[in-house]
Amino acid sequence: MVKKSFFTINMLVVVLASSTVLAQESQLDLKKWKLEWSDEFNYKNSDLENNWISQNGATENEWVLSSRWRENAVVKNGVLELLSKKETRAESQPWTTGNIWSKRTFHYGYFEARYKYAGAYGTNNSFWLWPKQGVAAGQKACEIDINEGHYPNIINTNVHNWTDTYTLPDGQVSHDDNQLHHTLDGEPGHNIVLKAPIKTTKIRLRSTSPESIHIHEFQVFPPATKYPDVMTSLDSTSVTNYALAKDANLKTSGVFDKLPSKESFAIDNRLDTRWVSGKHGLKWLELSWDTPKEIGAIQFANGWLQESGPSLGKYRNLITDYTLEYFDGKKWKLISQYDAADVADYSSDWHTYGMAWDQDYFHFYMDGKLYYSMRNDVCFSEQTILFSLAILKAEIAGPVTDAINGTSMKIDYVRYYTRKK
Repeated sequence: MVKKSFFTINMLVVVLASSTVLAQESQLDLKKWKLEWSDEFNYKNSDLENNWISQNGATENEWVLSSRWRENAVVKNGVLELLSKKETRAESQPWTTGNIWSKRTFHYGYFEARYKYAGAYGTNNSFWLWPKQGVAAGQKACEIDINEGHYPNIINTNVHNWTDTYTLPDGQVSHDDNQLHHTLDGEPGHNIVLKAPIKTTKIRLRSTSPESIHIHEFQVFPPATKYPDVMTSLDSTSVTNYALAKDANLKTSGVFDKLPSKESFAIDNRLDTRWVSGKHGLKWLELSWDTPKEIGAIQFANGWLQESGPSLGKYRNLITDYTLEYFDGKKWKLISQYDAADVADYSSDWHTYGMAWDQDYFHFYMDGKLYYSMRNDVCFSEQTILFSLAILKAEIAGPVTDAINGTSMKIDYVRYYTRKK
């Protein structure tokens, strides 16, 4: 298995904090921080209650399919496991998982946990902060999601403002948040060269990615000895691209309406536009022609290019899986398959997920490297640390299947630091 990482950040992100200009390191230096509290889980299972409280019962969130119980939080060999089981202990929730929160509360500092995801789509592997103890008058109830991880290698950060709600035109009550889906391991460009050419009138790309897929350009070429760079815009006058043929027809599973996107952006010969699919369920793109085409290679560029911040020039929202097929006149036949777990599988590999929080900023880290920063406009009260494993409806984290049963989120440690003076 080839492991690829796209952390090449060598910059300093300059931020304002407490009216003083500070440099936020792209590589975290723990020498500048003091360890104030930790749990290494080096004790027997019954001692978990010394530091943590467990949920016991149904989960109120309408998107969660699992009730959560103390029995599903197990300490063994220095690791806390939050277990998933296919069993009904609460009405309409056909799964059980684990959820714990700290007895102690925490304020500004650096929070870090080392853990593995549950090894199946459909799971939400969360390390987050929430004021379980309530907030003082005048303070806002905020949620800080350091990582709501989705198999195989998706990181989700989020900061919710649950106090200041508003009503949308359709009557739905909403609130401000900053939910971002990060893919720090993967390929923005895919180049599929066929061993033998095929002749067809239809090809399609299908994906069960937990989030929207972002296709900048989908290209189809006749047989050749050399093909263009997948991440370089084509000169349609010198290269034959069947996606631009006059008899080409494009269909997709739909468009995500919260981003500037059109179906036609998938084949407009530009890398600065993108078709963005809907968020949940099966995503697909189908290209057909009135007359058969002989095909030697298929390429597509995907993801969301970051144009600012510590991930400048990198892509997130990379596709997690796909199946590429062609129609032989009677049935669909496989051309190629891709699984991001072959690039990086966060259920097999330990990683640290961290966040530095002060009155002005949030800085998010993976394995000690800064990948995202945002201003703090809402979170100023003390917080509780939570770890949660959930099974999510509507394919929010990918399809829910029996493959989830018996998997677990594994937590090696959690640590809290304050900045040295």
